[in-house]
Amino acid sequence: MTPARNPKVLLSFAVLVLTPMLAIPAAGLLAGDRGSDTPIAETVAPALAVRVIEIALADGYDLRRIFTGRVEAERSSGPGFERSGLLREVRVAEGDRVAAGQVLARLDTALLQARRRELEAVLDAAEADLALARATLARYRGSVDRGAVTRQALDEAGAGERAAEAASALARARIASVDVDLAKSELTAPFAGVVIARAADEGRVLAAGSPVIELQALSTPEVRVGLAARVADGLTAGATYELRWREQVIPARLRTLLPVRAARARTVDALFVPLQAPDGLRPGELVELRLSEHVPEPGVWLPLSALAEGVRGLWQAYALQPLAAGAPDDIGADHRIRPVPVEVLHQDGDRAYVRGPFAAGTPVVAGGLHRVVPGQLVRALPSAGAEIAGIVMEGR
Repeated sequence: MTPARNPKVLLSFAVLVLTPMLAIPAAGLLAGDRGSDTPIAETVAPALAVRVIEIALADGYDLRRIFTGRVEAERSSGPGFERSGLLREVRVAEGDRVAAGQVLARLDTALLQARRRELEAVLDAAEADLALARATLARYRGSVDRGAVTRQALDEAGAGERAAEAASALARARIASVDVDLAKSELTAPFAGVVIARAADEGRVLAAGSPVIELQALSTPEVRVGLAARVADGLTAGATYELRWREQVIPARLRTLLPVRAARARTVDALFVPLQAPDGLRPGELVELRLSEHVPEPGVWLPLSALAEGVRGLWQAYALQPLAAGAPDDIGADHRIRPVPVEVLHQDGDRAYVRGPFAAGTPVVAGGLHRVVPGQLVRALPSAGAEIAGIVMEGR
């Protein structure tokens, strides 16, 4: 009779049999490795090559500032009538060029013409009375000597003549006043210019002083630029400066600096007169005034790629310190990286002006700072010279 097979017993038997079989090759492999005479090769990576720039000390930097100004017409006006009345005719349209004294518009003058005819009749009556008074006075003067007219009558005739003369002069003055109103019923251009807007049309009853058109002078426009008071103090009236408009450089003379500050912007307005106004420079255009101010602050220029973040929000550059003579060098290194803390004073495009403990000619890593760390041994490549912008680490 065959005995029953126990699974646990079979599993234990298999483990005991197979374990020595598996251990023999492994032991032989380890024994063979220990007994081999072939040494294990060790690979040493060469020192990382970095491109550097040499520090050039500077006594300061030029701070460039850009101020925006607006082109303004030398003269602009909204001419209107000095008297109220019905607008009968407007003789110009937007865009028309007009000469000084040219008639621009007229008011209806029917009432003034009627008033003038009335005063002319009054003047005729006053002239008739004056003629009669003069004739009467002449007769009385001849009759007084003969006793036909008393002295009292002669005095009254003289007074009558003077009253008639006054009435005649009054009538003439009133007619002259109407003539002035008639003349002021025509609106003329105060200066040569171009009509840029039309504010009223025929048939409208205008109040005195209401603008009819907007007139702008044809002369060379001015440029108004708001400046900070400290910057304005550095400008000289009468000197020539450069303005920029649509990539064009416009030489302009500083006519004056206004002696007050703007209430809101707290700036001082500078008025420039272009010496050669280009075609298309119209009032309302924006222009730029670019000024350069030298800041006497010792420092050095570095590309932004040569700056790394330091501790506590500070910045640092990586200077190269030469290795001491006789130092072991198995990887071809000739310098060690030394961090130098710096203070950024000014940024201009892709470079920065910094202040730090640098000596003239100190080599500084130009870029690729993410591949190096302080204390690392590196091999310096030839200096990049003055080519600060765009300098990167070799192999970056």
